[in-house]
Amino acid sequence: MKKAMLIINPTSGGEKALDYKEKLENKAKEYFEYVETKITEKAKDATTFAEEASKENYEAVIVFGGDGTVNEVISGIAEKDYIPKLGIIPGGTGNLITKLLEISQDIDEAIDQLDFNKTNSIDIGKANKSYFGYIFSVGSLPEAIHNVEIEDKTKYGVLAYAINTIKSVIKDEVFNIKIETENGSYEGKASQVLVLLSNYYADKKIFEENKDGYANILILKNVSIISKVSLIPDLLKGNIVENDNIEYIKAKDITISSDTKIESDIDGDQSDDLPVKITVLGNHIEIYSL
Repeated sequence: MKKAMLIINPTSGGEKALDYKEKLENKAKEYFEYVETKITEKAKDATTFAEEASKENYEAVIVFGGDGTVNEVISGIAEKDYIPKLGIIPGGTGNLITKLLEISQDIDEAIDQLDFNKTNSIDIGKANKSYFGYIFSVGSLPEAIHNVEIEDKTKYGVLAYAINTIKSVIKDEVFNIKIETENGSYEGKASQVLVLLSNYYADKKIFEENKDGYANILILKNVSIISKVSLIPDLLKGNIVENDNIEYIKAKDITISSDTKIESDIDGDQSDDLPVKITVLGNHIEIYSL
C-alpha cells in the first residue's frame, strides 16, 4: 500500500496553512492509497513525524512550511536505513530550498504542480548534527536573520530581512576564521563565510557547474563597505569567484573554526556556534520536482 505523510506547520503561508490542508490531502490521495496528516505544535515536531514516516516505510513525506520546517523533516529522514521521497510546499518567508528547486512560490500552484511520478536527487549538507538543503553561513547575515521578529516576518516578509541585513552590514566586523577541507584551507580574517550546495546564490548563477556531492565555499575577506559594493557588479555578471575580495574553495568535508565565539546559520535558522564540521551527502534525498 502506497502511504504518504503530510507534515504541516500551521504558522506557514502567512499563518493560513490549515486553509490548504484539504486541498493538499486531496492532491496526495490522487496517488497514494493512505494519507496521514500531522500538524506541528512545537519545535522538532516535524523531525519526530518524519522519523516515524521513515520507520514505517512511508513512500513519501510532504512538508508544508518554511526552510526551518523543511530542515526538521530532512533531519528526520537523512541517513536513515529507509529514506522516503520528499515533497515541499513553500510556506515560509525566504523559501530558499524551493526557490533553488524552481518550485512555484504560489501555494495553490505548488500543490497543483506536485508530480508524484517525477523526482530529482539533491545534495544535503550536515553541519555537526544538523542538516541543511541550501546554505550554511557565518557572519552578519545570521545575526540579521535571527533578530527579525515573527510579527515583522508575517507583515513584511523578505523586506524585514533586508532591513535588518542593511543595519547589520553597517556595523559589520571581521573575525578570525580557519577553514580546513580536503581541497585546501584558509586561515585569516573574514567578514562572511558562505557554504553553498548550489551553483546559485539567490537567483544568480555564480558558477558554471555544480559538481554533485561538493559544496561551494565563499569567504569574503575584506569588511569595508567599498569591498562589499565591489561585489555587486560581479554578482550580477556571475563572476563573483573572480573578485579579489573572495576566497573560493570547492569541497565536501569542511571544518570551520574560530578563536572567538561565532554563531552560524543554516537555511535562515540559527545553528551551532563554531567550530562546525560540515559533510556533503551527495544525491542523498529524492525530491518531487517539475
